[in-house]
Amino acid sequence: MGLVSLLQRQVESRAQLICKQRNQSMPAELGKASFETLNNGVVFIKQHFLLDSSHCDYMNPIAKVAWNNELNQWQLFMPHDSDSEQWIPYPYLAQSTDLTAIMREIDKDPKEMFWHD
Repeated sequence: MGLVSLLQRQVESRAQLICKQRNQSMPAELGKASFETLNNGVVFIKQHFLLDSSHCDYMNPIAKVAWNNELNQWQLFMPHDSDSEQWIPYPYLAQSTDLTAIMREIDKDPKEMFWHD
């Protein structure tokens, strides 16, 4: 069963706001923020550009926010070091009923585990 559409819109709008705010103050050569929609959350992506290009050279998934129906909680994942297709729980805030707390962790990145290379 997928996420209730209201919760899905909520996670997408917050992801869009985080990406918009991050991209306003970040030069393209340091990477731009974007996200892709999942059927139960979103995946944040860092787009990497060459210095002389306006086209994305490559992209890295950096965080995944997903709703767990069984736990009735949001879960936050980060890519496994060796494989960006595998996700592991974010060790500092793996799950919460508070979507704001999860999104704040991604936005502020206090442990420098998402947006920093």
